[in-house]
Amino acid sequence: MNTVEPTVSVIMPAWNAMRYIHAAIDSVLSQSYEDLELIVINDGSSDGDYAALERIDPRVRVIDGARGGVSRARNLGMAQARGHYFAFIDADDLWVPGKLRMQVDYLESHPDLGIVFGEIYRWRPDPDGTWPDPSAHFPDAQTLAQPNPDWHGWMYTRILMGCTLGMITPLMRREVYRAAGGFDESMERGEDYDFWLRCSRHARIQGFSAVMAIYRIHPASAMHKMIERNHLAELLERARERWGLSDPDGRRLPRLHYRYRLGRAHFDHGYTHYWSGDPAVAAREFAQSFRRGCLMGRSAAFWALSQLKRLRAATIAPGPIERS
Repeated sequence: MNTVEPTVSVIMPAWNAMRYIHAAIDSVLSQSYEDLELIVINDGSSDGDYAALERIDPRVRVIDGARGGVSRARNLGMAQARGHYFAFIDADDLWVPGKLRMQVDYLESHPDLGIVFGEIYRWRPDPDGTWPDPSAHFPDAQTLAQPNPDWHGWMYTRILMGCTLGMITPLMRREVYRAAGGFDESMERGEDYDFWLRCSRHARIQGFSAVMAIYRIHPASAMHKMIERNHLAELLERARERWGLSDPDGRRLPRLHYRYRLGRAHFDHGYTHYWSGDPAVAAREFAQSFRRGCLMGRSAAFWALSQLKRLRAATIAPGPIERS
């Protein structure tokens, strides 16, 4: 293991990701900015020898742990990180060339900022299951990235209105992590959104209008898994109760905007359940959306349709089996 403290610590949680992890590692190690360590946290995988990844490059460290989820894995990695800056990448995603060099240079020249981030490209397989080469679409990020004036400064209220950071593009100062704390390991969903909301209370942020990371969309992606609880709505309400609707510099989010944002979170959750989930959950969520004045006509219509769908399912459900 390299004993020299690196400038950047890259945190990569991995669970049964051996099929994709070498490409992810290569996208980090091939960055033009080389003063980094890559910490791979093996979250109880059973699909290969993760310890062998350390032989790829002296900058790679592997931490083995029992299966505990992505938040616990990231916290384990951050506890071992030695860098002045922290960055994140998942084991099935990719960084765009030049991403790290541009971000480090920008933070070094802007000491008033605590976090920089860019855009994400959502990478989908072809119908035959193969992954098209994305590299031709993304020249060196260092030459393309331009600061976005709409993503600048104290961004708590803008993140509250729709998280734009993602998980795999930001670079943050270690001090921001210490102030905000790690990932909430009790959260089943939305732990990244919760993390960036907390960070936004402690740091000014700058976003860039350039793709800096490639997010792989496949059936195993967490965003595809259906759940009953509306974690986004819960998180929005918890943030409002804790910090209100104002940025640290006093800029205030109109209450009506927040009300619509919360209502839309209920509507979208209901819409997902209406088509491919539980119609009872859908009806509950559409009712919440209606109460908050969001898409009231559509909320009322889908509430009625969800109730009909629920009643129809109950009517055609098989009765108890009679035993002779």
